[in-house]
Amino acid sequence: MSLIEKISDQAPSLTPSERRLVETVIESPTVAALGTAGELAKSVGVHEATASRLARKLGFDSYSAFREALREEFIATRETATRFEKTMAGSSSDTILGKLMQDEARALARIEEFISPEQITTVADLLMGARRIFIYGYGNAEVLALMMVKRFRRFGRDVHQLETDPRGMAEQMLGLGQGDVILSFAFRRPPRGYVALIETAREAGATTIMISGQSGALLAPRPDHLLAAPRSGDPDAFQTLTVPMTVCNAIVIAAGLTAKEESLKKLERLGQLIERFE
Repeated sequence: MSLIEKISDQAPSLTPSERRLVETVIESPTVAALGTAGELAKSVGVHEATASRLARKLGFDSYSAFREALREEFIATRETATRFEKTMAGSSSDTILGKLMQDEARALARIEEFISPEQITTVADLLMGARRIFIYGYGNAEVLALMMVKRFRRFGRDVHQLETDPRGMAEQMLGLGQGDVILSFAFRRPPRGYVALIETAREAGATTIMISGQSGALLAPRPDHLLAAPRSGDPDAFQTLTVPMTVCNAIVIAAGLTAKEESLKKLERLGQLIERFE
């Protein structure tokens, strides 16, 4: 089990102080991986015993074992810097593309350490078998939400993009029921209305799917299905949408394969309709 999965399993039971520690670890693993329990606790403003207790709660015998897991999972070679400043440091217009490409390539190479092929297949099956699909993206995730709406419409699915306005979202959720699936995104923090969305889905018997960065481990309440992977090969560097977009594309391809003949017919029919409307 990855460290993110361990954190996700324990997220509902974390105290406010432990959550602050975990948020610091997720935002900047270098601090925890290279420092002591006391240094991490001091940076967050909690007692050192809280850091040791958190390590045990996550299944480690000691803080040093927790720190070693952090090093193995998140630390390659990196300096301490802010995300964007780290990406820009030492870069010029001649080198920034290559630097970004290297960070993206490292992140892409590690996706299957965090998300299994079985998870992709399960999510694809759920989406293709759904009565209706609701897709929610807030902030920079809106572009991914729109992409997924378009892709699944092309499969002939009944797909709706959820509004970001609270009243509009409430109206769309009014008829939510069993067989419906909600696909959402969360990166540095849960999207606006996340708790209400998950609670409403549970009351209605709908299924929830979340695609996230490593902060997805802290989501509470937890979605039914969580696909969480770091968005950069360097957690301290600039975070892009390349990894979650790759996850989305994998889901789309897997979805097409679950009903290959039907999907091809829908796409062929779409081509005919496009010619008609143009």
